[in-house]
Amino acid sequence: MADKKTDEPYKRPQTLTRCEQITHFLYNSETHEVLGRTAKSWFQIALFYVVLYAFLAGFFIALLTVFYQTLNDHEPKWTMDNSLIGNSPGMGYRPTHADPDVTVISFNAKDPKYWSDRVDDFLGPYYTIAPKADAYAECNYGTANADPITPCSFKVDLNKCAQNDYGFGVNKPCLFLKPNKIFGWTPIPYTKEEIESEELQMPANLQAAILKLPTDVIEKNIWVSCMDMDNMNVTLEYDTHIGFPTFYFPYANQAGYLTPFVAMQIDNLPMGVTVKISCRLWAKNIVVDRQRRLGMTNLEILSNA
Repeated sequence: MADKKTDEPYKRPQTLTRCEQITHFLYNSETHEVLGRTAKSWFQIALFYVVLYAFLAGFFIALLTVFYQTLNDHEPKWTMDNSLIGNSPGMGYRPTHADPDVTVISFNAKDPKYWSDRVDDFLGPYYTIAPKADAYAECNYGTANADPITPCSFKVDLNKCAQNDYGFGVNKPCLFLKPNKIFGWTPIPYTKEEIESEELQMPANLQAAILKLPTDVIEKNIWVSCMDMDNMNVTLEYDTHIGFPTFYFPYANQAGYLTPFVAMQIDNLPMGVTVKISCRLWAKNIVVDRQRRLGMTNLEILSNA
């Protein structure tokens, strides 16, 4: 069978300049292609990607919806033993430096403004209770544990620590100790008999101060003690109270919850020497572990004047 022949002569492709090639690619007047595709082709590929990304977006939204169904806005999913925090609180103190890398409380009694301002920042929320009195409950030692909705009010009651820029202006700085918050944790205080026993090994000065109190107060507090780690003969005095009443617990993410604190004044600070102080909490269900910083805290303070 003979090859089919055409009457049309062979035409050599037209040689285009670089500029003409670009123009031809942007729009081909012969085939009406834009960027190498016809209008139909562009419509098909656009439709494909619209459907694809709509599916992906819907799938992602569905996953988020399922995920958020497992969350609770009011309380964490994992608490106490099931959480990374555990069921034994740590301990913190204020004031601290604005730079978290600075751990030493270094102050000059001639210019105490920085640290007094830091204390003001810490105490600010406590002083705003009065205008919102209806949002807080008035609790006492006859009150049951904290309400899961309405927190107990905490009134700032300072004596010596309320003077001379919280003591920083007279080289007798006041520090404020507080337990860390753990959702749902309720303290189990020591009984009077347990505090009296030698097995507890509680500091003698703390033990004596506690045993002067009524029994119902003794058995409804988390106690706190501090000691000078280097025996620098500094004096540690507590302003007004030495414990955290149990009616402030458990913490349940109540709106406006204020963590109770103990004010401690440091006296006889040596000049130019960093003093190391260690504080700990006392309750049956508080584990004290210095390595993991459970139930205790360490702080350093330096007087430069």
